[in-house]
Amino acid sequence: MAIRIDLPPVLLPRLRLHWHATHQQLSRYSRALQEYANRTAAVSRARWRSVTERVVAFLSVRARLRTRAVARRRERITTFEERYEDLVDLLCWAAKDGVHTDRDARYRALRAWMRAHYRTVRPHLRAYWEEATQDADPFAALFQPENVDDILNAPDGITYMMRARTALDAYREELASRDLPS
Repeated sequence: MAIRIDLPPVLLPRLRLHWHATHQQLSRYSRALQEYANRTAAVSRARWRSVTERVVAFLSVRARLRTRAVARRRERITTFEERYEDLVDLLCWAAKDGVHTDRDARYRALRAWMRAHYRTVRPHLRAYWEEATQDADPFAALFQPENVDDILNAPDGITYMMRARTALDAYREELASRDLPS
């Protein structure tokens, strides 16, 4: 017959049960934490991807707008320069040949065009005037007078032509130095 004494069970099986329960609980916490980290990282990656796409789109739009603006400025200055050359040719022709009936009509037409279109290129050309601190606009001095003789008889007519040509050349070089991305 066996003697039954209620002795506590051996310590190791009791500890093993607690360790197993603790291990299960920590494993659940670890998996939950890992899933949370994965979800957070996925959301962060998606947000960064979205922000990056927006920034790239903004920069490409901005580059295209800048490219178009430079192209527009080149087109305007080319047209303006052609008309400026026509005006200078007319002034030189009038100074050399004297009074002709056609010169006043051509001057009025060129003057009207210059007065209408000069305001779009003036701010860009202003920085390239040799004497930018003075108020004397070399371009306006060539088309502000109402008749050709006022320019031809002005003491600074040639000076204004040269200053205007220098400003046009400098501005043209600055525009040419800008690379237009394709």
